[in-house]
Amino acid sequence: MKNYQVMAFHAIVLIALGIFGYITSGSPTALIAPAIGVILLGLVFPVKKENSVAAHIGVGLTGLTTIMLFIVGGMRGNTIIIIMAAVSLIALIFYINDFIKRKKEREAEQK
Repeated sequence: MKNYQVMAFHAIVLIALGIFGYITSGSPTALIAPAIGVILLGLVFPVKKENSVAAHIGVGLTGLTTIMLFIVGGMRGNTIIIIMAAVSLIALIFYINDFIKRKKEREAEQK
């Protein structure tokens, strides 16, 4: 999968599970994850066009989201939050691996 596909999947998971969490709990703080998902979904199109600034913003936001969701999910023991955190961590690992791969390709081209 490409970066923009992972970002779109991650955004959809955050939106869907966040809205489900809001419906089941009624807590407005459950809408934080869908808001982050909407932002990530907005970054999908620039990332698809190889915009590195948008990709870095998406990775940073995913990293912060991962940390936030693991802390909140651990404190509350909420399965939905832990699932969102796991998906965020997988997306973050994918982004980092892709950045490493691209850096190696650039270094190979320079030699």
